[in-house]
Amino acid sequence: MVVWATWGDDYYRVFPSLSRGIYLPKSRLLLGVIGKFSVTLLGLAQGLRTFLFPSQWMLTPRDWELKGMARIDGISTLFQEQFVALPFLPKRPAFFYSTWYNGIPESIPEMKASSDMNGPILLGSSASTSGNQLDFLLEQASAVRASGRSVRMVMAYGSGRYAKALQVIGRWKLGHQLEWLDRVLPLEEYIEYLAECPVVVHNQVRNQNTGNAVLSFLLGHRVLMRSETHLYQYFTSVGFRIADASGRELDFSPLPEEDRIWNRKLALEHFGERAIRERFEPFISDLRRR
Repeated sequence: MVVWATWGDDYYRVFPSLSRGIYLPKSRLLLGVIGKFSVTLLGLAQGLRTFLFPSQWMLTPRDWELKGMARIDGISTLFQEQFVALPFLPKRPAFFYSTWYNGIPESIPEMKASSDMNGPILLGSSASTSGNQLDFLLEQASAVRASGRSVRMVMAYGSGRYAKALQVIGRWKLGHQLEWLDRVLPLEEYIEYLAECPVVVHNQVRNQNTGNAVLSFLLGHRVLMRSETHLYQYFTSVGFRIADASGRELDFSPLPEEDRIWNRKLALEHFGERAIRERFEPFISDLRRR
């Protein structure tokens, strides 16, 4: 048995058609202006390769990946049979397993997110081009300026060119109400930095930031995610109390204590070591039977 335990952006890279629609309009325009066409060019290159050369020729890393996927008997994801890449796989797997991802840090943080009504708003967790930070900055600029609150962005990871563009435009719209972190911090300091914010906004359309969302649940952030994402639908289906980042009027107030306790409890139940061991058991049982 071969199992594909997938996470991150691997299936968007192998199947560029999945990347259609993951950029919101203003972010897509910005990426065009700064020349970040990686997804578009990747789709074009893969289309030309398919058109010009026989499929059995192993020419690119994707060719080898697709060949490997044809051997997959099972996949392990958050979404099981609702896995977004399933229609594009060379072969439908016979087995589906819930994710074995342990999103709980080895040292579980006891720190709590700020309850300050005027505390900073955390926007995303990296300079990933699919973060759609620009759409949030432009659409919420008036509300943020009126509130007097700052917006924080983590720019230590991802595209440097994209991060610089966000800094320039964000400073133009928000002035000194925009803050950013452009260096890697030790984990404890990073958690302290996050905990100073009562609310975090994940404006992605694609599935990402799961580990950061779990950390936010542990800390007690108010978490806003776009309701069209699979991740939002997964979290709400198991009971997490989160809000829709695509709503017209967003609530940036601290999460009530009752909701903080509830989200932390669910995070430990669904992403802790015990839960991972229990979800791993069906896989081990299938291996023994085969």
